[in-house]
Amino acid sequence: MKISLCYLVICLSICAIPANAWRSDNNIRSWGQQQLGVLITSKLRGGADKDDAASVAVVPFLDTPPIAARKKKALILLDTFCPYHGMFLAHRAKRIYGITVIPVLSDYMKGYFMLRRPDDLERLLSMCMPSESEKDGWCEALKGHDLVAIVCESDSGLADAERLGVLLNTTYQNGVDEARRNKYLMVERVKEAGLAVVKQRLCKTLEEACDFAKELGVDSGGDSDVCVVVKPIRGVGSEDVTLCNDINSVKSAFQQIHGATVFGSPREKHEVVLVQEFAIGQEFAIDVVSKNGEHKVAAVWIYDKRPANGASFVYYATKLYDGENMDELCNYVRKTLDALDIKWGITHNEIILTADGPRLVEVNCRQHNMDFIPLTMECIGYNIFDMLLGAYLGGEDDPFVYPMETEPERLNWDILPSNPPKRMNGAMVHLVNYANGTLTRLNEDALREIQRMPSVMNMEVYPPFLQMGNTISPTIDIRTDAGWVQMVNPNPNEFQKDYDRIIELMPTLFEANDDL
Repeated sequence: MKISLCYLVICLSICAIPANAWRSDNNIRSWGQQQLGVLITSKLRGGADKDDAASVAVVPFLDTPPIAARKKKALILLDTFCPYHGMFLAHRAKRIYGITVIPVLSDYMKGYFMLRRPDDLERLLSMCMPSESEKDGWCEALKGHDLVAIVCESDSGLADAERLGVLLNTTYQNGVDEARRNKYLMVERVKEAGLAVVKQRLCKTLEEACDFAKELGVDSGGDSDVCVVVKPIRGVGSEDVTLCNDINSVKSAFQQIHGATVFGSPREKHEVVLVQEFAIGQEFAIDVVSKNGEHKVAAVWIYDKRPANGASFVYYATKLYDGENMDELCNYVRKTLDALDIKWGITHNEIILTADGPRLVEVNCRQHNMDFIPLTMECIGYNIFDMLLGAYLGGEDDPFVYPMETEPERLNWDILPSNPPKRMNGAMVHLVNYANGTLTRLNEDALREIQRMPSVMNMEVYPPFLQMGNTISPTIDIRTDAGWVQMVNPNPNEFQKDYDRIIELMPTLFEANDDL
């Protein structure tokens, strides 16, 4: 029996994320949608089939396509909650390639839902990862299917995805390697491969952290220009990543991390803290798809991160890039992926380009965590998920394996360029909130001005920032954004003018009474 992705959404509805006019928002309208009068329904553009039959199934859930491929293939998707990430990929895999999709929960997400949805315990358990003892039952249920690969949407499920790939012996996998998630081990591995990296040290005690910071040139009074970065060995979205220019700030950052819960591992505590040399330069993100060790870049992004609201690294925008340093950045990333023995799948890689060349920030074995598909489709012409499906499923000797009617939608991996072309300018702008307290006013004139800009394709203000009387907090990381604006424009001057004006308007968007 099968279960539809719509059913999975219903089961896991507490994971719903803020939505926009391009995707479903469960009938809640954002500011931009209200002004445009756009009615949003639960039908996903590029998401789950609305009319899929919802039925209870036994482990594993087999979300079968309406038109099946001639070879029975299955793709396991771990922690698939997002309409424009995992669910988009699932829909494309089913409709374009005719393969079966198997939704699975990581152990972390299983624990999360067991605490919050005990009434759905039986159903949730049937979506969980198989243990060693349950392996035979899974293999029997999947008999006749080629288990192609495992794709994980969440950071917390990445280790489980590697283990499950080995357990089920999927056709394409990278094995298990902690260095792909541990930020200290990751940099050490890349260093061993002969690539330039930042200086770093794992510190068990506050004294060790302060001593290493002093070695790098940080002084007690903050008079030096030298800074260090203090961060956990596991994390996401710049959470608990602090730029420190004096010993007191090093102490504060260390104490905030040491003893705190490890991201994705609720039973583990941080016993060590990572202190790194601060790489001075521009930060980039390079999204890559790998096929048997051949690494093709899907998109290169340049970050606009600035200090704001007491935080060191606040995202203002993520812009598509194709400048003069493109080849240098992409080649460094390819060598980094080789050093980490990543041969298959998606990676989101963060690099700082210093005066002495690229330096690794981190490699993430999952997609870029933003709604990038509309931007890359407009500005490049294709997207990373279609590239991934081309890498995993393309190259069949039999041209009639997959549905004939969807052949024009399938990407041919062999003709994709190593580095992507950029035919116009694009960016995701993060709306930074500066107000703190009870929301008293929304500057709709400013929002209408943004909406009317020639470069603005879509925008949203999140619901908590729309209701007067709500308590709002200043933006300190990507999770505390007030909303977003998607920008596309072939004219670079017009694009930059609109972008600068949006940044100028941000401090005026919200007014609040500070109740504290």
